Amino acid sequence: MSLSDFQNRSSPTVYLAAPLFSEAEIEFNYKLTALLEDFTSVYLPQRDGGLMSKLVDTGIPPNMAAHRIFNLDMKAIESAQYVIAILDGRAIDEGVAFELGIAFSQSKRCIGLQTDSRRLAKWGNNPMITGALDVVFTSSGDMINWLKSLIYTEQQTHTTTI
Repeated sequence: MSLSDFQNRSSPTVYLAAPLFSEAEIEFNYKLTALLEDFTSVYLPQRDGGLMSKLVDTGIPPNMAAHRIFNLDMKAIESAQYVIAILDGRAIDEGVAFELGIAFSQSKRCIGLQTDSRRLAKWGNNPMITGALDVVFTSSGDMINWLKSLIYTEQQTHTTTI
């Protein structure tokens, strides 16, 4: 999906902030996106903004590729209503942490998904991460059900106030 397609959707929009460096991460992101796209429009950076390695392989200089990805992803976060941050791993991916911070600063609804029980700190995630999140789920199914319900409620509220 192009950024302009994402920005012009009438359905609720989600930016999926997720690590994308292993086959398992990439596959998980695609599966989650497919489930979300049953009821939202999803901007998936690995699909819609591009991957550094693939852009550089096509001959784009690394600094230009990085600039392109950064700008597209920033515009997509700005356009999204919801940001889902995948928090899996021993430590949260630095790109996800940055995207979450940007989304929080723009007053987006920020949702965490942490299916992995590993935590770097014995007390859990960094307070700067947990403080930016409205809610954190440990299962994608629970998160999807909650988001569907939230969107439905918000649409009903919006319809009755018009």
